[in-house]
Amino acid sequence: MLKESLQSLELIVKRLTDLNTALDKALIVAITDVRGDITFANTKFCEISKYSRKELLGQNHRIINSGYHSKEFFKDMWRTIANGRIWTGEVKNRAKDGSFYWMDTIIVPLLNESGKPYQYVSFRNDITARKLEEEKIDVLIKTMPDVVIFQDGAGHWLLANAAAIDLFRLNKDTYQGLQTDEIVKQDSVRSTWLHKFNATNESVWELAQPVREEILLEQANGVPMTFEVTKAPVFHNDGQRSGLILIGRDVTRRHQAEEALRRSETIAAIGQLASGIAHEVRNPLAGIKWAMESLRSKHPDSLDQLNMIMAELDRIDSIVGELLTLAKPHEAQHGYVHIHDVLQGVITLMTGNARKNKVSIQFVVPDTLPRIHCDPHQLKQVFINLLKNAIEAMPDGGTVRIEGVDNPRARRIVVRLIDEGTGIPEHLLQRLGQPFISTKEKGTGLGLMVTKKIIQDHHGALTFRRNDPRGTIAEVELPYDWLHSSYNAAP
Repeated sequence: MLKESLQSLELIVKRLTDLNTALDKALIVAITDVRGDITFANTKFCEISKYSRKELLGQNHRIINSGYHSKEFFKDMWRTIANGRIWTGEVKNRAKDGSFYWMDTIIVPLLNESGKPYQYVSFRNDITARKLEEEKIDVLIKTMPDVVIFQDGAGHWLLANAAAIDLFRLNKDTYQGLQTDEIVKQDSVRSTWLHKFNATNESVWELAQPVREEILLEQANGVPMTFEVTKAPVFHNDGQRSGLILIGRDVTRRHQAEEALRRSETIAAIGQLASGIAHEVRNPLAGIKWAMESLRSKHPDSLDQLNMIMAELDRIDSIVGELLTLAKPHEAQHGYVHIHDVLQGVITLMTGNARKNKVSIQFVVPDTLPRIHCDPHQLKQVFINLLKNAIEAMPDGGTVRIEGVDNPRARRIVVRLIDEGTGIPEHLLQRLGQPFISTKEKGTGLGLMVTKKIIQDHHGALTFRRNDPRGTIAEVELPYDWLHSSYNAAP
């Protein structure tokens, strides 16, 4: 009987030894008392922490605390195991030599007869390599200039990088775990932009494949931003939704460059066309106009009809003139001038036309604005065209306000012409300046095309936007001196 008992004990001891050996090779194991002091540490724990067993026993787990986790993190852990529940989590620790390592941790409380923990056993796996890769990916995502958003299968926001937080003005402390409809209710969030970005999510899930689309986001000044957005759905092995990745790239400048290139090619084509038709049209046109003058003197009873024909001939002559301006612009005469003086000259020329159309002009341009390097004659043509358009946009009269401001940080001046007219349809706002795009019934758009080209030749910018509650704002930006990259002050 004794022999059999000893054999059974030997077998149990052998099995426990084998189990301990297996645990030593597979897991990092530690046992602590209720105070958190270490009472047992296996070989792998010593190896990864670089402490000897003697150095670990009797010590609190604070000996390997990395300082990475918050106090609340450990309070939650102790609250869980002290109540007799198993705790799981990922913990970053510090080894004796100062290096860091990550552990996938399970802490199991062992309970006495009264159901209270008397010690805790922790089982850990080394996940340092995986966490380092995740940290690299996390840093890459957070610093990407593109907008990056991760959502789960139910549409809850898991992560948004800095570019997304800035674009949508998210509260970085509260957006996680919320759906889009919940996020848009928060203060200061750009709700319209958020809805546009997420509008097609459901259709992407249904297609079950990555989708690329372009999204227009209108800024406060009315100028749109264009984002190229890629949405990629992720599924579990059983086909259930796992997550959605959204990556948005701002391609506004690329589109503007492409549009500028197309416009340049159009201008060049029109220039070549204009050179060819100048003699073919203007010479016979001059003969027709001379004949019409003769007919007007001989047939006073048909004067109304002849005057109408003469007005249409003048319009044809004007169109040909605009084409020739594109084909053979006059040699620019640049110098340093005050924009205040240029605009006053324009107002002097246009006052009679404005008064005839019951339009008053408010001039709010200080004479203290910095001088700019420009061709004053070309700029005068620009502002005559813009002011003429503003006056014609108010058939019932009104006010045109001309204001000028300085932007010293950008070393540019800004001139705005603000009318109270009928406004410009949304679909035409960004196309103004293209040939044959006009809001006028008989307009060709060539005058505005010439205007835009002159401003571009001066390295400036021309934009249009709506003026609430009605009307249009034409805004011209011009650099102080585009000849010198250092933008030295004008002599």
